[in-house]
Amino acid sequence: MELDGKVSLVTGAESGLGWFIAETLREAGSTVITVDLRPGEGITVADVATEAGRATAMAAAQEAGGLDVLVNNAGGWSAGGVQFPTAEPGAWRNAIELDLVAPMALTQLALHMLGHGGGAVVNMSSSAGVETTAYRSPEYAAAKAGLIRFTTALADWHERYGVRVNCVVPGWVGLKRAHDELAAMPAAERGLAPTLVPPETIAVQVLRLLRDDSLAGRVVSMLDGDREPRLLH
Repeated sequence: MELDGKVSLVTGAESGLGWFIAETLREAGSTVITVDLRPGEGITVADVATEAGRATAMAAAQEAGGLDVLVNNAGGWSAGGVQFPTAEPGAWRNAIELDLVAPMALTQLALHMLGHGGGAVVNMSSSAGVETTAYRSPEYAAAKAGLIRFTTALADWHERYGVRVNCVVPGWVGLKRAHDELAAMPAAERGLAPTLVPPETIAVQVLRLLRDDSLAGRVVSMLDGDREPRLLH
């Protein structure tokens, strides 16, 4: 799929990785609807963890002419810095709602629009979803693992609906906060840390998945900035 003239919706795009993805799609000629909880220039303010927020995001895409591309990028840990099992059930369930339920629901809502002439979805997972070591936010890790399986479960949508669904699994993304955290580590610990993955590189991989009509139900690993992206499935 060529993105020139297409309408794309990117969630969690006011800053961070979502901003890089949105800019890359714009440079490819797409009209990009950016959605985030935080207001900003050109941002559709909506909480995609809620049904009302998802409806707002879809309405913005419809006003732009209908949806061709969906990038489910919004995500995060439980609010307040407290994670499962210390977090209240409502808090950790909200994280799962944002990280897994929202991408599923948005994909379902987008299906009839994406199918008007073919379309594509890219889900943004995380290394937390493929690792098997202890992790400080079990709810986030479980949701991101679920997002990978959700993607592979839709491998036949290309034939059924004309919609391709793929997934990117980034490692530690080289945003400012990651660089600051890395710089604050003791030298020995810093030497064991994975190489940060440039957000621009991840955004380019998203673009490749959108453009390549042969890819459906695929999962691309980008766990280390020194390694080439590779297909996990």
